[in-house]
Amino acid sequence: MKYEDRRSQEYIDRIMELLINDTSWIRDRKKCKYEDENHQGLQLMARKVLANARFEHSKENIDKLLRLNKRLHELQDECAKITFDMYKDLSALMAQGKTYYETFCIETFIEYESEENWEGKIPGLFDSYARANRFEVGLSDAPGKEPADYKELNTWHEKLSWNIEGLELPEFENEYICFAMHKFFADGEYSLEDAMHMKLEDFHIYTKIHI
Repeated sequence: MKYEDRRSQEYIDRIMELLINDTSWIRDRKKCKYEDENHQGLQLMARKVLANARFEHSKENIDKLLRLNKRLHELQDECAKITFDMYKDLSALMAQGKTYYETFCIETFIEYESEENWEGKIPGLFDSYARANRFEVGLSDAPGKEPADYKELNTWHEKLSWNIEGLELPEFENEYICFAMHKFFADGEYSLEDAMHMKLEDFHIYTKIHI
């Protein structure tokens, strides 16, 4: 669906009608946790559609999105570096006979964490986003093909500009939009209006090692 179509009043009205008519979850929520989560997902989707539709395409706002994109692109690259370096370190320990490293899996990801309360005022946004739709780089002790360097971990991400779906803004036509930006604002529940509240320094990298 084109960006212009998603901003149309007809598209917004159709989503609102679906939500208004969806009352089955109230009766069945105790019966099935999945349905409860599904309804929450619909609410967050509707909220995001409405917020993106009223997003102001001012130069100031577009510049903020591009600064976020630059920051996330840098962190995306850093995720790959951290994952690759840890992979080499753990592989070396395995080669030395450290038996507790017989198998491992590394997950390095970007998450948004802020001390400001605007995110907490949106029911379900934080908990829902924490479950999925974050940018992540992973590597295990048995990769399909051992990468030559960290850049290979992001080769697929870098093949195209991710100014698609919710990010195919007219102002981005000649801009490179990174995959991490896509994960937060297209696949994730954050809207373009949310991006106006978000600080660059509140995006952080975390790593998990499973052994």
